[in-house]
Parts: sequence; C-alpha cells; structure tokens
Amino acid sequence: MDTDSSRRRLLAAVGVGSASLAGCLDFLSDGGDGDGDGNGGGDGNGSGGDSAAWPASNSGELISDFGEDDDWIPRHGEIEPAPDEAVTGDQALVIQSDKATASTGLAIPEGVNLEDWDASMAVKVDSANDIRLEVLASGRENHLTSIRQIPEAYEGWLRVDFGYIMKNGEPDLSNVTQLNIVAKGPEGGPTRVVVDDLRRTEAAVDSGKAILAFYDGHPSHFDIAADMLEERGWAGAVPVDPARIGESGRMNVNQLQQLSERGWDVCSYPESGGPLPDQSAERQRERIEQSISVLESYEFSDGARHFFVPDDNMDATTHEIVRENHESGFLFGASPNSTSPTGPHMTSLIWGPDLHGGVRRAINLSDQYNQLTVLRIPAIVEDEADSNANNMLLENFEHLLNHLEHRGVDVVTPSDMVDGTMATDSESESGADDGGPILEAGNSHTFSGSGNAQTEEFELAGSGVECYFSHEGSGDFTVEGTAIEGDLAHELVVDTTGSGSGKSFTFADEGTYRLEVEADGEWSIELDQPEVTSSDLTSLPVEQSGTGSSFVGPFESEDDISLVVTHEGNGTFLVDGFDSSGSREQVVNKTGQFEGSRSYAVGDATWFNVEATGDWELVIE
Repeated sequence: MDTDSSRRRLLAAVGVGSASLAGCLDFLSDGGDGDGDGNGGGDGNGSGGDSAAWPASNSGELISDFGEDDDWIPRHGEIEPAPDEAVTGDQALVIQSDKATASTGLAIPEGVNLEDWDASMAVKVDSANDIRLEVLASGRENHLTSIRQIPEAYEGWLRVDFGYIMKNGEPDLSNVTQLNIVAKGPEGGPTRVVVDDLRRTEAAVDSGKAILAFYDGHPSHFDIAADMLEERGWAGAVPVDPARIGESGRMNVNQLQQLSERGWDVCSYPESGGPLPDQSAERQRERIEQSISVLESYEFSDGARHFFVPDDNMDATTHEIVRENHESGFLFGASPNSTSPTGPHMTSLIWGPDLHGGVRRAINLSDQYNQLTVLRIPAIVEDEADSNANNMLLENFEHLLNHLEHRGVDVVTPSDMVDGTMATDSESESGADDGGPILEAGNSHTFSGSGNAQTEEFELAGSGVECYFSHEGSGDFTVEGTAIEGDLAHELVVDTTGSGSGKSFTFADEGTYRLEVEADGEWSIELDQPEVTSSDLTSLPVEQSGTGSSFVGPFESEDDISLVVTHEGNGTFLVDGFDSSGSREQVVNKTGQFEGSRSYAVGDATWFNVEATGDWELVIE
C-alpha cells in the first residue's frame, strides 16, 4: 500500500474549502410521507413488504423518492427521470454534466426538520469522485455541507449516510428550507450519478461520538495509546492483517488479546494481498473470509465483524462481499458519519494526525450535531526527530484526546456502533461530574496601541476567552481574531463605536492566533482564560443589565433557559449563547429597539455575549 499517497488523498479531500454550493432555487414541497417505509410499502420497489431491497432503506422517514411530485431542478448540468433505475417509488433521478460538477436542488417552503435526524440516500455511481449534500437552514447563508468521497474503483449502487464537515453561518436544522445534491466528477468531466430514496432517520445518540482506529497494531498503540485511553475509560479499534500479526513492528496475539479483554475491537484489515478491486470476485471473497476465520480462531469474534478496507479502495463486488460477511466497513470518506447508519459498510473515516486541517473541525461538528467521527491513527512517536508524514507525534495524539474530552465527545468502538450501545450514562455530561474544573485555566495576554494594528501571534488554550477592552477614539472600534492554527467560536471579538470600555466572551480551540484591530484612537485589549469551577456558577433566576458590549455568566441550570430581552439602542443588537463545550447559538440578532422572549438549550454552564448600541437588560430564568 502507498501510505504516503493515501495520506495525501485524505488531506486533500478533508481540507476542501467552505465555499457555498448553493444557488437560487424556487421553494417547493418536501415530498416526505412520514410513514417510514420509503413509499407506503417498503420493499424498495413500491410493492409492499417488511424490508426494503438494498440500496433502499426502511429506516426513518422518506424525504424524497424523486418522483414527479418532487420538483427537483437542475443547478449544474441536467437532470432526467430514470424509471428503470428506481429503488423506491416510480423513478430515480439522473444528475449529469459533461463537466466536473453536476447538481440539483429542491426547495422546501414549509421546511423539514433535520434537528436530531440523520440524512441518507441511495446513489448509483457512473462517473463521480464524491457526492455532496448541502443543507440550507433558515436562509441560504446558513448551511451545512457533507462530502463523501467515492472509492476510486467504484461504479454501481451504494448507500450514503451524510455527516457534516463544513458549516456556514448559524443553520437551524429544525427548519431546513432547501437541499442541494452535488456530484463532483473527474477534472474535465463527465459527471453522472443516479439518486433515489432520500431519507431522514432519528439520530441514535444525543452527543458526539468518535472511533479511534489504530491501523496495523503498532507497538506504540499498545505501549502508549492503550493506557491513555484506559485512563479516560475509552476503548479503541485495531484493524490488523492476520498474516502480519507478530511481525516486526506489529503487536503479537497476546497483546491483541489483552486489548480485546479491555473492550477493544480487533478488526479485519487484510492488506498484504494487494488491492482487492484488482482481483477476481472469488479471490476477494477468499481473502475476506479467511481473515475473519483467523481472527475468530484468536477469539476476536466481536472485532471480526468489522472490515477496514485496504488502500481505502473497493469496487461494487468488494462492497457486496463485505455486506455479506461483515456488519460494518470503514474507508476514507472525508466527513463524519450519522449515528444511525443505513449504509454501515461504507463508514467514512478521516486521517487522524491532520488536527489543524479538518480533524478538530470534524470533532467540533460531531459534538454540535451528534455525529460520529472515525479517525485513522498511525504509529505514535515520542521524538519529533522521528516524526514524518506517516506517523503521529505523541504530543499531537495527546492533544487529540484532550480535544475529544474537552468537547465531550465519547470514544466508542465499531461494535458499539452496530450493537446500538454508543449511548452512555454520561451522555449529557460536559466534564463537570467529578467536581473538577468545568473549564481549565489557560493563557492571558495584554495588547495596546493606537489606530489600526495587527498584534503579534499568541497562544490560547482550548477554553473560554474573556476579552476586556478600552478605546479612546470617536469612530468604529473592531477587533477580529484570526486563527493561525485553531478555531474561534466567534471571530469578531469586539464591534463597537466611540470611546469607552467593555468586555466580550468567546471560545477558542487550543492554537495560535492574532488580532486585527481597526480604531481611530488609543486602545488596549486584555485576553484572559480563567479556570471555571462549579463554585463560579450563578444560580438562576437573575436579572442582568448594561450598556454597550458586555457578557454575563457563567450560569448554572439543569433545564433550558428562558430569556426576556430588552434593548433601547438604535443600532445592532446581538446576543449569543455559549455553553461549556464551546457551542455557540445566536439568540438575538436585531436592529434598533427590541423587547422579546427567547429560549436557550443549556449545558452545565452558560454565558451570554451582548453587542449593543444602548442600554439592555436580560431577565434569565
């Protein structure tokens, strides 16, 4: 296997930009029937029955069967009905172009709820490198995008479970008003896919999950990673080639059995026989079934249910054999996954060492939208001198575990995924159950200057950030945070006018940042990341008031918060809510005087950041 080539492919796809794929579409019906059977029947062909014929599904509820009543319109290229290809209802839909992009869109004027629901779809690949679903929610500027890489050798039907890898604005998934399906083909085209049976299925959990797949079973996985996971009460997966167990640089049977006894899955990864799509169906079946037999002989029956695809490449024949012999399959796919998969034999994974190129973003979105992120972990090295493109520095691995822990994302196993045991007793906890800090103390920085300026680079921990500022000018004063490495929950740290002082609040990932300041007078900025414990939380109800920019909190509440909000100014009035996981939700976005009620879903600690041009008051219960 060309590991370096595979790694480059992983990085290229997960690092895709966040430009919008959306266009202007008319608003039409959602076509959902709510009966959960695909077309009032359920055999995949509209003829009734208890189960749908693959790649159709009976799970959840139908959003669209791409019939005549569902007014999909072309965006790039052309679309046409395909009655002979239907897996649900009377027809499927061809999306095609002689160029590298083909797309279609459906507007939903009454909206469809995808909050706590997972989307999936049957796709027939004729010529495509990836398939994308863009979900527009409460305005086209607010959308989420899923990107699923198609294996290089694949042609034919598959089922795609969509997980989000890009976010723009603040989408409200309870009110999805438009769906775009985009196929990306080879450079220069052509692009052609057939789609059918677009569904929503209730999410299996109410918190983000992750699977850590320690490929090849390197000694460092046993000597280093196993104890670090054990300290956190986590277990991993070890995809191994049975023919290489015990070789130099690989765990032996005894070590794998010890991990199995700790709850790890020892999974099938028969890589040494070459790419599977290059071989006959008989040879592929022989390799796959032989790998299962060897793992079962070592008493790894649980792990043997799961297949990790050699070279991240399979064709339709491989897929069929994997579906016949395994309960799940994993290969590179560029996005997180749904937690209620309808096509578990093509579960997407991401290159784990790429922390700043997409991994932390995937984890954050998994936390926010209750998704499953699967990460490929190579050999772990302690010395930077030994680091290369095909291993992972220990400090980066530790950073990964800390980030998962900070975001409240539970690490689970492939068996948890297929057995329905991903949910845990700590499902709704955010890290404050042991009496320890809710937020760890981080760094403090002070800056000052006059007029427009750019600060030097500085480090922030993964935690909350309090900003205290003053400005002696008469014009606009804005401070924008730029991430060199990392991510801010809200990049605009200060946005006010005139002289005076104020404060603001946001969350940062661990990383390197700088500030861009626009001002017409002298200014000072102090950033602080204090420790927050349960003793720092203010009980509700409370009344808070102020003038201009400020923040209030942290507050303690076991139930959702209700707010009565008043603003007496003439300009912009914004209220953003944050919980201790770093999740941000816009509560108010108005201009001028305002009075109204709002609700907010809380974590174990809550802050509200206020940007205002006049007096304001929050009554929080």
